[in-house]
Amino acid sequence: MIRSSELDRGFMREVMAIPGGENLIKCWSCGTCAATCLVRRYDPTFNPRLILRKAGMGMRQEVLSSREIWLCSACDACYPRCPQEIHISEVMKAIRTIAIAEGYEAPGPFAEVDTALCSGCAVCTRACPYGAIERQPVLVNGEERMVAQVDHTLCMHCGVCVAACPSGSITLEDYANDELIARMGAGGWLEEGSYQQGEATEPRILAFVCQWSMRSDAEWATLDAMQSDSLRIVNLPCSGRVDPGMILLALSQGADGVLVAGCSEGECHYKRGTYLGRSKVALLDTVLAQMGIQPGRVRFVELGAFDRGALPGLIAEMSAALKQPAVTVA
Repeated sequence: MIRSSELDRGFMREVMAIPGGENLIKCWSCGTCAATCLVRRYDPTFNPRLILRKAGMGMRQEVLSSREIWLCSACDACYPRCPQEIHISEVMKAIRTIAIAEGYEAPGPFAEVDTALCSGCAVCTRACPYGAIERQPVLVNGEERMVAQVDHTLCMHCGVCVAACPSGSITLEDYANDELIARMGAGGWLEEGSYQQGEATEPRILAFVCQWSMRSDAEWATLDAMQSDSLRIVNLPCSGRVDPGMILLALSQGADGVLVAGCSEGECHYKRGTYLGRSKVALLDTVLAQMGIQPGRVRFVELGAFDRGALPGLIAEMSAALKQPAVTVA
């Protein structure tokens, strides 16, 4: 039990004095935000309503030291449903501002930059949905160079910067390029022969799936059960993490088609990851068509909140399309 002597009555006023935090005490604690939030599927302890309630009560130490305040990705899926029209993400941001000022740190993981490889091109700074990367002067082998540096208080570990980096100098725990390539080809899957070459009975499809586009453990279980000689599933933190180089690698080593599944536009957990992923796939598909390669071998599909259980059907649809005779593109 929290004693009244342990409560900081000024904490609420501090939060509300920061832009975005003024709606703190408007919360009705109805739980609509918690029911909407996708973070709760991966971390059941995350409860936006409870965090705002504790902050309003003055539970300063408990709120600022919690890892939950760092988990909100500002997707704002809860905002349209909130009866009080509160931008929960803005209130969370205000709380984090106080936490940062008092020396608290985000739990991670974070994108990491190998300064020896970084060219300072700034592609990652433009790609990051959170403005978490900036170029800064750093001593590299005794020479001062402008290289990318990641602000851990802003990084949401979406992996968009990893896919964007031309020099391969950015990595993300569990989703580094070599780790994803290993999952793509585990068990020699990429070397088992393709349907187009007459070496497989069914088209072989590699599916990159955004973890947030799957709304339940049951959906993941269904996908896992579908994996076979003709289907390989590789999950991504965000569809914006997909790397065109990996798609080309898969196609060159035996995959008949590559499907990238992301959230629907407007529901992306990482703000604009869907836009980035869809754009990369669309550009790559155009390039492949110009090279005379069968259209439709690379596809992007969007899965919204009302599209639960739709992915297996979309995979089957792509498989059927790949069985159609290839049309030579002039």
